[in-house]
Amino acid sequence: MRKAAVAAGGVKARLEGLSRALASQRHLIAIRDGVIGALPLVLIGSVFLLLAQPPSAWMQDRLAPYVQAILVPYRMLGGLVALYVCFGTARSLARSHGLDELGAPLLAVASYLVAVGPSTLEGGGWGVPAEGLGAGGLFAALAIALGTVELQRVFARRRWTISLPDSVPDAISASFAAIVPGFACVASTWLLVHVLGVELVGLLAEAARPLVGASDSLPGALALVLVDSAMWLLGVHPLAVLAAVKPLWLSMLAENMAAAADGLPLPHIATREFFAWFVWQGGSGGTLGAALLLLRARSTALRTVARLGIVPSLCNVNEPLLFGIPIVMNPRLAVPFVLSPLASVTTAWIAMSTGLVARPRLDVLWTLPSPLGAFLATGGDDAAVALQLFNLGLAMAIWWPFVRRLDRDLAAKEGAPPVVPPSEDLPPAAALQP
Repeated sequence: MRKAAVAAGGVKARLEGLSRALASQRHLIAIRDGVIGALPLVLIGSVFLLLAQPPSAWMQDRLAPYVQAILVPYRMLGGLVALYVCFGTARSLARSHGLDELGAPLLAVASYLVAVGPSTLEGGGWGVPAEGLGAGGLFAALAIALGTVELQRVFARRRWTISLPDSVPDAISASFAAIVPGFACVASTWLLVHVLGVELVGLLAEAARPLVGASDSLPGALALVLVDSAMWLLGVHPLAVLAAVKPLWLSMLAENMAAAADGLPLPHIATREFFAWFVWQGGSGGTLGAALLLLRARSTALRTVARLGIVPSLCNVNEPLLFGIPIVMNPRLAVPFVLSPLASVTTAWIAMSTGLVARPRLDVLWTLPSPLGAFLATGGDDAAVALQLFNLGLAMAIWWPFVRRLDRDLAAKEGAPPVVPPSEDLPPAAALQP
């Protein structure tokens, strides 16, 4: 047992070191900030997409003449998500390098638009293809954002910029300082794409497709859940792992939203909403089922933790349970913490891949209660609520024997009479007898 504990401690230390290294890596932080920064726009666009495709047939008939008008905010927000992610990613990386937080991301966006390039319209004139600004250009936007900021950093460190006297206002000095590195960013993108003929946007989208395909598969979803549960059990927050997956989640959700807006079949299953509403109910490990079971625990300690943690669990926050029961570093609860989400992934995947339940198409607030979140994320599918409730019952069935055993042992300890240690000041019992 001691050797096992030492080995577990060593694994935990190595994972903590790796997690800290990844969490402090400036490029990963920039990608995370860019994706998270664009989520409010995607959420707003999802609202209008839901309005254009309400769950009621009666409302659909009434709103049919206005669908295209209702979809305008979605197409300009969620439909152009790569543009916003490019700006947010470049701004975060520029801040970490001490560069201009306005000029650097603007140059990144300009370079990205040059990479997308104009297209000729049927009626004459030209325009920017929306496909390159949406989910299809997300990975190109990330690469260009990181590349252009790093190029600007090189120019700034070597002082290859136009310097003005100190008497000139800072805003004007910053504008002139951005001319040379900005020209280098735009010119290099133009040379690569429009002179050498490298389809940068399409090339990076194809390069990322295997990653998307791997994550959008049942083995990939099972692997992600397994890593998440294992890291939590060792007391390591899987923030770095989830941050690396967020661009893939956003790409899949954006493609599902675009397909839904055009009335096409949804291509992806394993978006963030898939895990949030059908797998990680109550948080990692599917702990909402455990919280509901513990509300009737005989142990006063467990019942108190459950009462304190049930409301956060309904909003998908389970830290009170993870550290209050505790579940972290507790081998007695490791099996249900791993097995519950694995079982939920499998049932949810089968239901969605066979068409029994609609696939996620909308971004909704992750703190909503699971039935409401599942209903809204799938565009108002009643079967999604049924699947969510089924997975909740499945999680409770998996948690029940382990929670019952833990509750029985703790209740027995709480009900046992206190052990009074012998005092050295008292004479032995034989001496007290007459």
